[in-house]
Amino acid sequence: MRKSLLYILLLLPIMVTAQTQPQTALSRFLQKMDQTTFRAKFTLTIAETAAHPQTHSGRITMRGQQFYISLFNTEASYDGKTFYIYSPETKELTMSAPTRDELLESNPLLYARELSKVCKVSEKPTNAGTTIITLVPKDQSKGVQRFELTLKTATLMPVTLEVKEGASYTRITFREGKFSDDKPVFVLQRKNATIIDLR
Repeated sequence: MRKSLLYILLLLPIMVTAQTQPQTALSRFLQKMDQTTFRAKFTLTIAETAAHPQTHSGRITMRGQQFYISLFNTEASYDGKTFYIYSPETKELTMSAPTRDELLESNPLLYARELSKVCKVSEKPTNAGTTIITLVPKDQSKGVQRFELTLKTATLMPVTLEVKEGASYTRITFREGKFSDDKPVFVLQRKNATIIDLR
């Protein structure tokens, strides 16, 4: 009993120190994305080195790893297990078990969590009341070379997201964003759709 008590007393300063370390803006943002539902409209700009930028509008709902995105006249949704893609033009609903890369390509916000494990992270507050979070992978030979997320400092609301990958550059500008406590169902169902099950 005395040994157990001594062990706890010795560990207590370490535990207190660990708990009182200030959280980064990125860790607080990821925590908020896990605990609340994020909704926003957005503008997606895609550019290649020798091409003119292309701009598209869409909307997103996201909670943790799960999300729904409407873009390119197509709906995509991930419920944590199944990835759904619905095309109104063909009335086809495709279901699949996605790879990690497929999810990242579908929803660049997921990069924030994945890259935080393998990147050098820097955070810079601005006079405009935002914080710019930059993630640069140590291995620059392939994949994403730079990921930059700008948040409103007080609310952690995403403002812009920029991804540099090889010759391509992607920028997402969020608008009318809001956080809520509701828990949407991310299972995508459409009446009279032709089901293509690839799981």
